[in-house]
Amino acid sequence: MARVFSFWQKNKFIGFIIPIIALGLAFLAPAQKSQGASQDNAFVNTPFSVAILPNEVFDHGKTKKLTASSIAASKVDFVIFTGDTKDGGSVCSDQVIGPDLKNYFDALKKPVLYSLGDNEWTDCHRTSNGGYDPLERLSFLRKFFFNKPYTQGLNPIPVQRQGQLGGKFSENSRFIYHNVMFVALHVVGSNNNLVSSDKLCHKKSKRTQADCDKASAEYRERNKANIEWLKQSFALARKKYLKGIAIVIQADIYTPFDVTHHGYKKFLKHLDDKNGFTDFFKTLVAETHNFDGQVALIHGDSHVFQFDKAMFNPDQTITSNFWRIETFGAREQSWVKLDVDPCADNVFKVTPIILPPLPK
Repeated sequence: MARVFSFWQKNKFIGFIIPIIALGLAFLAPAQKSQGASQDNAFVNTPFSVAILPNEVFDHGKTKKLTASSIAASKVDFVIFTGDTKDGGSVCSDQVIGPDLKNYFDALKKPVLYSLGDNEWTDCHRTSNGGYDPLERLSFLRKFFFNKPYTQGLNPIPVQRQGQLGGKFSENSRFIYHNVMFVALHVVGSNNNLVSSDKLCHKKSKRTQADCDKASAEYRERNKANIEWLKQSFALARKKYLKGIAIVIQADIYTPFDVTHHGYKKFLKHLDDKNGFTDFFKTLVAETHNFDGQVALIHGDSHVFQFDKAMFNPDQTITSNFWRIETFGAREQSWVKLDVDPCADNVFKVTPIILPPLPK
């Protein structure tokens, strides 16, 4: 011990100066450029902005070019698209739901997180849509858009995908951006492709009962994968002490109920085995109540802009850390600007960007 102390006494200047030099070198070292889900970027508490596209970017043959140019000129970091490539009454051709949409994403000049909608596959069995096989349309979309571990659009962000690239459930994705997780989850309108009645099976369609049985089987398999992905995403967010998590889906799971105390009670009563959103919502409630950060559910489908507190506790008080954001749709070219501040009490701040509607 005496020798060690003597060495320190003789070399204490060296022992003092080495940490100072190391600290100086750390400041002089060039900063690492970070992108997307990288470790450098994931835990930076820097405010940022996101654009949420309106649904149906191709509406009755008219393209929402004003939306694209407005977003391209904005300073948002990336874009969210909650699905519905086109209106619900037009043909589900390869060109419209594939290359045309890709070109639209590129025109935004931003990375795009894409969550599939019912208009590009679930409803394609309708005669007005061309009488396609919805499962074939879904397979096409997966192979076309989700065959790489990146978002869509220019300068894409790296993402984690569920399942094999271009295969089943590859559309489910997530990434962490400035201490907030964004999760694309494949939950779509038309009851999430669960055919629970003859009306849902045959209305506006020439589907057989065998076709409808296949649709319900697809729902059950995807629903199971969705629940796993949702639970895994919340578990990861808790493990990393993230400040927020945004769940991006297409379906308006609340319709036709208004999210008031009275309407919410009616909504809960309809969460049964014939409702394609029951498992998703019950899991979302449980995970939200077990998460210390803020949760935003971002969706489209009903085409009415909404930003509200759409979850209640058993004692009828609002679930304070949950927000619901619904984007515009139909003829509307307006979009939603989402400002995200990981250090704020309210992580998510919403501003509608109002633009003129498409001409009739």
